[in-house]
Amino acid sequence: MAQGRVAISGALIAYGFGLCYRYRLFFVQWVFGVVLVVHLLPTQGFAQTIHPISTTNLSPIALIQGIPAASQSVIIQRNEAAVRVDYSIASHYTLDKSATEQVLFDGETRRATLSIKKGITAHWDVEVLLPYISHDGGTLDGFIDDWHEAFGLSEGGRDKVARNKLRYFYQKNGETRFDVNTASSGVGDVQLLLSWQPNRQPVSQQRQLVFKGAVKFATGDADRLHGSGAPSLALWLAANTRSQWFGLEGSHYGSLGAILMAKGDVLPDQQRPFAVFGGLGSGARVSQRVVLQAQLDAHTSLYSGSNFTEINSMALQLTLGGKVDINRHWRVDIGVVEDLRVHASPDVVFHLGIKRRL
Repeated sequence: MAQGRVAISGALIAYGFGLCYRYRLFFVQWVFGVVLVVHLLPTQGFAQTIHPISTTNLSPIALIQGIPAASQSVIIQRNEAAVRVDYSIASHYTLDKSATEQVLFDGETRRATLSIKKGITAHWDVEVLLPYISHDGGTLDGFIDDWHEAFGLSEGGRDKVARNKLRYFYQKNGETRFDVNTASSGVGDVQLLLSWQPNRQPVSQQRQLVFKGAVKFATGDADRLHGSGAPSLALWLAANTRSQWFGLEGSHYGSLGAILMAKGDVLPDQQRPFAVFGGLGSGARVSQRVVLQAQLDAHTSLYSGSNFTEINSMALQLTLGGKVDINRHWRVDIGVVEDLRVHASPDVVFHLGIKRRL
């Protein structure tokens, strides 16, 4: 069993490293190098439950509404605490025109989120999310062109415009609804999460189930698309079940919920008051330290009154990545997100998460 895991992990890492070298995908190549180094470290026993990669839709007008990122289906023990930092870089390019509307999303969005979680009873934990958001022209356009070339993906017009420019623009019936063309950064909308696990079980158990709620506060600047200008309330269910993948220990996980959004300052007459969100994913532990994962995340449309996918459409994203357990206290999450529902979410997102259990 152990030899099989080493063989599979080694083959995947070698293949990925070679692919990245061939197509000059240096960021991903660096990630494969980190995984390889950690894979060679002495092993310890780690919890076998595999949790989602913490990603969400970073479209400039979706991230401000507070749709919860995919989250784990267990709570931490009473009086324990955990700190996590998630950093995502999203690259946007989409242009649509009609007789009555015009939309352009061209730029990069970065979101760094500090999460502080603490167990408060045997069945409850509480978490605070502190996001920091920036919009600018970025530096990844050339890299994204290489990425699309490597995997045979369409450029979608990206190769016909100047690189590394910022413009988030929407016009309807001759009226400019928003126009962000100056780089900015600042605090986003803070969220407070509460999780309840009715039947607390060890993480080694076959199934886990948690009910979650989140309140978003209007702390971000809506004019710069750092926030929506209004609060929201999300309620959802997260579940996890252990499984086997060709003899490897693994998990299936999923979530389903709804979000209620007060009318904000961004497209207030087009914003929907309600949306449904959820996700499904699977992962396999290819070694004691390395997990490989794939997951789908989706939500229904957040706005109405438009014929454009960028404004009025459900979103569907695919995340490929995994986790690396450095030791019993430190964990690194790595993910690459692609838009399966084209133009409803960013072209590509690179995600890195670091978690420290206290």
